[in-house]
Amino acid sequence: MAEKSNHAFAAVGSSNQFTKRTEFRLGVISAIAVAVFISSSAAFAQGPAAERAMAQGEADAAVAAWSNVLSADPDNTKALTGRGTAFAWKRDWANAQRDIERALRLAPDDLSVLNAAGYLYAWSGRHQLAEQYFRRMLALAPDNVSAKKGLAYNAYWAGRNEEAAASFERIAYDMPEDPEPLVGAGNARIAAGQARRSAKAFKQAIAFDPGNSEARGGLRRAYDYLALAELSVWGGDTSGGGDAGLRLVELASWVTPRTRISARYDDGLSLDNPILARTGQNATTYYIGAQHQFGEDVIAVAELGYRDLPLGENQEVYKLEGVYLSPIGATKIGGQLSPHSAGYTDRLVYAGQNIRLGEHFSFEPTLYLSRTGANRDDEWRLVGYGEYNTGDFSVGLGVGGGEVSSIDPAADGGVFTIFGTASARIGGWHRVHLNVTREEAPLGDFTRVLLGVTLRLPRN
Repeated sequence: MAEKSNHAFAAVGSSNQFTKRTEFRLGVISAIAVAVFISSSAAFAQGPAAERAMAQGEADAAVAAWSNVLSADPDNTKALTGRGTAFAWKRDWANAQRDIERALRLAPDDLSVLNAAGYLYAWSGRHQLAEQYFRRMLALAPDNVSAKKGLAYNAYWAGRNEEAAASFERIAYDMPEDPEPLVGAGNARIAAGQARRSAKAFKQAIAFDPGNSEARGGLRRAYDYLALAELSVWGGDTSGGGDAGLRLVELASWVTPRTRISARYDDGLSLDNPILARTGQNATTYYIGAQHQFGEDVIAVAELGYRDLPLGENQEVYKLEGVYLSPIGATKIGGQLSPHSAGYTDRLVYAGQNIRLGEHFSFEPTLYLSRTGANRDDEWRLVGYGEYNTGDFSVGLGVGGGEVSSIDPAADGGVFTIFGTASARIGGWHRVHLNVTREEAPLGDFTRVLLGVTLRLPRN
């Protein structure tokens, strides 16, 4: 019985990547706005408390401090610009626009006011108006870097990823030691699905600034972006009467960012079953599968399989699984029917809940119910799996147990399983895997050690 359902949760990473991109965008918004005001801190000498609040990204404190400045000097354009930007951080677009437009009327050619107006309208989704303000800045100061960056970010936030990437790359060419435009280019490239070009930009940013967390996080996202092709190969050894050899080969492709197709060869039963292993008989299974994500929170998985058994027998495999993504994790429900040529059908249903316990930790309890064999043996099994995952490597431990109810006294009794997993990135795009499993059941005990590698062909 499978202890984890790996394919359905592959797209959970996709959803997590979407969340990380959203968080990064908000971080960039704040960082850019803070940079704008740090660069002109001398001009805000009338409001040192407001400046400190802006530098620390404290929107409420900044609004209060700038309001104090404006109560004494209602036409202070820098205070109006500062408070308008702080309102924008709070997504209070009406008040932000009121302050920024008043500052524009007082100082229509002030570059800092025009810059603030550009970002206000870019953040609020009015991208055409934002572009007008950034281009007005360039008309007044053709080499103004803030305006050029503003146009690039505005294109990125508008979803014009190719335009944004090209703009960031031009800025990087003119400013070869500034990592910011390289990070921007990397994010625009990955948003366009260009993982290889994205990774190149992030690597260049890291070369200039090795401690740049945004660039390092972006590089991991590029490496993990859904691959054009994936080849996974597993081999290992089973004690307790089993054998060593090739276990599994899978070739898969994310044909779109939401759809994965796969073909898999699985010879695990031949090596795990002591009788088959001792006699050298094969029980090979062949699968084809598809996975698709509907909207932002529903994933469906379907697999068809054929198991070629000894003595001219065979078995078909039909599997369906659904996953619902929520803020706490992912809820999984699945079932499998396996009609046997001898006239009986193996059945399996399962349900699990993946729970995120922090940035790197997760826990996943899963309940399995099955009926197998000609004797219609019933089994229930509850398995808990905890994992620590940094993106570059992961380690996990699973423990479970249950009960088999059978008319055959030899097959009746309790079951126990414990397994550990580990995975690490190699060469950026690829991964190596380790799985060690100990299982104790009425009909026999075994320990299995598996090693695997996944080779990935990135897009672009």
